[in-house]
Amino acid sequence: MRKTKMMFAVAATTVLASQAAMAYQAGDTYVRASFEKADIETDNISDENSFHLSGGYLFHDKMGVELGIGEKVKHDFFGLASNDLGTMKRMPVNLLLNYYPLGGIDEARVQPFVGVGLNYTRYSNIHAIDGFDIDIDDEYGVVGQAGLDLTLTDNLSATGYARWSDVDADVDWKRENVNGTGTGSGTVRLDPVTVGAGLTYRF
Repeated sequence: MRKTKMMFAVAATTVLASQAAMAYQAGDTYVRASFEKADIETDNISDENSFHLSGGYLFHDKMGVELGIGEKVKHDFFGLASNDLGTMKRMPVNLLLNYYPLGGIDEARVQPFVGVGLNYTRYSNIHAIDGFDIDIDDEYGVVGQAGLDLTLTDNLSATGYARWSDVDADVDWKRENVNGTGTGSGTVRLDPVTVGAGLTYRF
C-alpha cells in the first residue's frame, strides 16, 4: 500500500511538473516553421502556396512580439480580360504584437493568440509580356492574425493560424507599340487572407 502511494505521488509530481513547463510565461522565445495558402482578393493576381518562418519573444505572460518572413512567391498577374500580362514575386514581412489570453496558466495545453502589427510587402522579379514595362512599388500596411498553439511536448506545439494583411500594389506601366508609347498607373488591392499550419519550438 505504501509503495502504491509512493508511485502515485511520483506520477502526480511528474504530471504537474510537465504541465508547469507548458505555461507560456515572460522570457519565452520561440521559432516557427509553417506552410501557408494565400487567398488574394483580386482576380488579377494568382493565389499561391508558400513557406513561412517566424520567431517571437514574450516580454509578459500574456504579451509578446513576433517577426515573420515569407519566402519569395511567384504570382501570375492578368489584365482586365483575364489575359496573361506577366509574373512577379511577392515577399511579406510581418512584425506583430501578440496577446495570449491563457498565458501563465500551467494547465493550458491549448494556447490561443491574437495579434496586430505592421506588414511590409516587397515586389521583385517583375517580368511582363513583350511590349509592356511594369513597375510595382513596395508596400506597408496593417496586419492582423488569430491562431492556436496545441502543445505536443514541453517545447513543441502544432500551430494553426489565419492572417489578414492590408496590402495594395501600386502599378506603373508603359507600353510601346506601332502607335507610340502609352503610360499609366493604378492600384490593385491584394488584401491577402493567409491560412497557415506548422510547428512551433519554444525555448
